[in-house]
Amino acid sequence: MSLTFAPSRGITVAHVVTCGCAGATERAPRYGAWADADDGAGRANAAAQRTPLPGCEMPDVCPQHPLHAEELDADGPVPDVNVHGGTARFLLPLLGLPAADGTDEVCGDLPAGDFVGRVLVALALAPQGTGPGAMRAGSASVDCVPGHLRARLHDLLRVGQWCVAHDRRVVWA
Repeated sequence: MSLTFAPSRGITVAHVVTCGCAGATERAPRYGAWADADDGAGRANAAAQRTPLPGCEMPDVCPQHPLHAEELDADGPVPDVNVHGGTARFLLPLLGLPAADGTDEVCGDLPAGDFVGRVLVALALAPQGTGPGAMRAGSASVDCVPGHLRARLHDLLRVGQWCVAHDRRVVWA
């Protein structure tokens, strides 16, 4: 399991074919319909060889990875944070949210201000300089570098603050 935290959907202004790099997405031709962008990605991926997309931040590896269609939001680049299931088992209780127990899909949404408040409280309570490996959630423990949990909380704060600035809810699934 992994869990992604992101803004609620906004207004889609166009679709692009991209490798996912911000520079490539910014420079990509715009399509009016998702299906057209998806077809474009399919054609590019079916080609025997392709060059890196203009603006790609990893031109040496870009051609070996598939392209995909992506929506462009009217508010510009939309932040998101994806966390491993083990990390999610530590983050959710810190945020006062129902924890993943391994049997149910975890999803929900909150007003951005509420979410930011929860993240700030979690940052105040999270141990300094340790990762989740130093803690347990039920019978689970996760080994990771020191500071990992706090770094993810700071990433979540960035998503929450973006949502406050753009009047969006924070969603996770």
